[in-house]
Amino acid sequence: MSSRKIVALITLLAIVGAMIGACAAPAPTPAPAPAPAPAPAPAPAPSPAPAPAPAPSPAPAPAPAQPAETVKWVASTMHAEAEYGQEVLRKRDEMIKNVSNGRFIIESHPDGALMPMAEIFDACNSGTIDAADFTPHSFIGQIPPAPLFSARPLGMIAQPMMIWLDKVGLDYFMQAVEPFNFGHAEYYLVSTPEDLCWSRVPLDTVESWKGVKFRTKGFWAETLQDPRIGASVVTLAGSELYNALERGILDATEYSTPVTDKQLGFYEICDYLMNPGIHQPSTTQMEVINDESWANLPDDLKEIYIAVMHALAPQAFNDQVLKDIEALKFFEELEESGELTMLVIPKALQEHFFVVADDLYKKYREEDPFFDEVYQSQLDFMADFKLHQKYQIPQF
Repeated sequence: MSSRKIVALITLLAIVGAMIGACAAPAPTPAPAPAPAPAPAPAPAPSPAPAPAPAPSPAPAPAPAQPAETVKWVASTMHAEAEYGQEVLRKRDEMIKNVSNGRFIIESHPDGALMPMAEIFDACNSGTIDAADFTPHSFIGQIPPAPLFSARPLGMIAQPMMIWLDKVGLDYFMQAVEPFNFGHAEYYLVSTPEDLCWSRVPLDTVESWKGVKFRTKGFWAETLQDPRIGASVVTLAGSELYNALERGILDATEYSTPVTDKQLGFYEICDYLMNPGIHQPSTTQMEVINDESWANLPDDLKEIYIAVMHALAPQAFNDQVLKDIEALKFFEELEESGELTMLVIPKALQEHFFVVADDLYKKYREEDPFFDEVYQSQLDFMADFKLHQKYQIPQF
């Protein structure tokens, strides 16, 4: 074969090979390489810790608390040292001190320790003392309607008297003492009925009272001096009575309840005891406070004072009943041994006293509108109280 043919053949084979390669299936596209995992974000560099706040300056030490001011009152009373009323006030003074944690001190001095009983009203009015303790009818000269609040003959016994005082009576009393420098008043005891009298002579008839030298005060003094009774009345303080009876200055006296009369020893020098005390079915023992002393008392101590007085009075009454019972038993023993004669006032004598006393009240009602108002208030209240008794008190 010529070289020319060989070249042509080689050229043809090359063309055919190229055509065959063009017609072959394309080779698969290789899978793309997976994207590289993102590089983790670099952890942020921690912020620098804030600088600690500067320690606060220490608070200045508080000034030491100033001790609460202590209020001290001086009171003068109508009672002898040995009397039950003085015992009640000693207990009150202790209660005030304890409840106030020692911030409020009252010193209650008995009759004669600072001054005679007759001077305590004026001393409290002038501010010489902070408080005075007495039965209002002791000062009828300064307070004409005073017996209505403390010792009205043939008046109320203790229970209705306390209710009336709490309802309107204390307000009326403050009106009665308005001309004086008293800022407040509270009762510390409304007592049981008194003994009618201790005497060296029997006094169980109207005639036996004529000319008798009798110690009393208030409306009972006016009643006994009425010509229809005719006693010769003397007014003396309780601390003077024993000696006056012993020396014959007095034939007879009324003073207080069985427990107090026993404490004062009247049974030692009197032959007769007459009961019940129609002249004082109850006796209000009142404390008046000088107006400046009351105004200067802190409000919380005012509340303590009032609360203590309200707690004291019924407790003092209850204790007095028990003590009266013991005293009456003692008097009965004296009677059994012949050392004392105990009398109950005859009904006719009681009715005679009532007529005379009622005429006295009518006179005062006509003369004094304020007296009339207070007296009518008591009558109205007693009508209500008797209604309660009618339906609510068992009649055994």
